[in-house]
Amino acid sequence: MPSAPELLDIALAAAAAGAHELAEARTARDTAADALGVRTKGAAGDVVTEADLRAERAIRAVLAAHRPDDEVSGEEYATTAGSAAELRWSIDPLDGTSNVVRGLPHYGSSVAVQDVRSGAWLAGVVHAPELGHVYAAAAGHGAFRETAGVRRQLHGPVEGATPVLLAVGFSYDPAQRARQLAELPGLMSSFTDLRSVGSAALGLCLAAEGSVDAFIETDLYEFDWAAGALIAEEAGLIVRRPPTRRGGIAAFPPHLPLP
Repeated sequence: MPSAPELLDIALAAAAAGAHELAEARTARDTAADALGVRTKGAAGDVVTEADLRAERAIRAVLAAHRPDDEVSGEEYATTAGSAAELRWSIDPLDGTSNVVRGLPHYGSSVAVQDVRSGAWLAGVVHAPELGHVYAAAAGHGAFRETAGVRRQLHGPVEGATPVLLAVGFSYDPAQRARQLAELPGLMSSFTDLRSVGSAALGLCLAAEGSVDAFIETDLYEFDWAAGALIAEEAGLIVRRPPTRRGGIAAFPPHLPLP
């Protein structure tokens, strides 16, 4: 099996391929209002675009070229498995679809890889083309953010920083969202303000780089958090993953525990 850094190189290439498709879609969006091909795929507000589909195909093509026998699980297409899958890739081609549809820059391609036998996450990348940031981590090797060719190690939020910001995400489902809003007062006792960027992957990365102090969201699929969770963990945060592929995620520094 390849090492975590070797897998990270593949994840970087795959996420870059997806992000390229997203960048092309952003240009199209700026020139024609209907260029994204938006349609609703589930609950009201849960939308998919042609960019989601093109980006996932681009990511899968890179993975197929490098790791044809691995399992690939993505948001938009069915899971595919090779003949001897030691590894499983969890991909979200466009995390933050609502943002790109509305012209907000917080979105990107997310690619992570897991050891099938142990369940350990080995590498993860979140590539945000409009922000110009690539967040990445390899298990046991730390996390970094690369911007304009400059790579910076990530170490999470600084203890004693102010204001103290909690980043959250909200469900498309009205009942779930109502529960999330009802729980917020209990979460805010250690924080001075609240942020929601509309992308769980980037919310976790913001915590990893220390732009916010913690991130929590209670209604997600694995592909939403897989890469961002490893990046946050390798930056020194405590990460609570759900026991199944759907559930909540929380990331926080040791000095600021969430209830």
